[in-house]
Amino acid sequence: MRTFICPRCGEWIEESHPDFPRCVFCGERLIRCGLCQAFPGNGQACQRAKGSPIVYASTSLDCPSFLPRFVAQRRHPLLTSSGRWQLVASLTFTFSVLLVAVLSRPVPSRVLLSAVAPSQVALGRTVEVRLLVRSEVGQPIRLRLDRRLLTDFQLVTINPLPSRVNAFGTFYEFVLPTARDPQPVSVRFKSTRVGEYAMQVTVLTAPHRKAEWQAKIKVVKQPPAPRLPKGLRVIAMLPRR
Repeated sequence: MRTFICPRCGEWIEESHPDFPRCVFCGERLIRCGLCQAFPGNGQACQRAKGSPIVYASTSLDCPSFLPRFVAQRRHPLLTSSGRWQLVASLTFTFSVLLVAVLSRPVPSRVLLSAVAPSQVALGRTVEVRLLVRSEVGQPIRLRLDRRLLTDFQLVTINPLPSRVNAFGTFYEFVLPTARDPQPVSVRFKSTRVGEYAMQVTVLTAPHRKAEWQAKIKVVKQPPAPRLPKGLRVIAMLPRR
């Protein structure tokens, strides 16, 4: 028994199928002269067919000498149409079970990070970055500041006070105490140079739980003293009687 391969859709179909010689997937006719190995070409006589008739690619003859061009020589139970559908169904069921198992696992709480800071500050003034952080159970809060940031700003205070400071290649890490509830953290910097700077704060509450906050802060020179309204200056110039 031969297994034909449909040249249009690539599906496999056996000769014993009730719909043969039609492909059950796309309707292509699988027994015609154009799909025979002995096909001589459109408008030419076929020497293998009885009476050597003129044939075309679409010609359908009840020819005992028909040799299919697209046939599966070696068959495997899983490669039949029904076997492939069973394999797909089995893989789909397995994937569904794995997906449900993954989604049903308890997900640890993520890092809660909220930060507020001004976008502009005068030279020599203090910038305060206020954060709200929720740490993992039993894990300290680790606050990381870039070394380059501390060359443009002077670190004034960190509240709550860190219990330990670690120096790494490109940043300092400040270890803060653990808190069960969302904990407010305040970091104060003093501006030392005029310019526009990118400020970044990284918070870690577990080895693989971190969040980053980024903002741009512009440091400007001292603003000029506020000028009195015009009406007040005129009153001030009136002579006393």
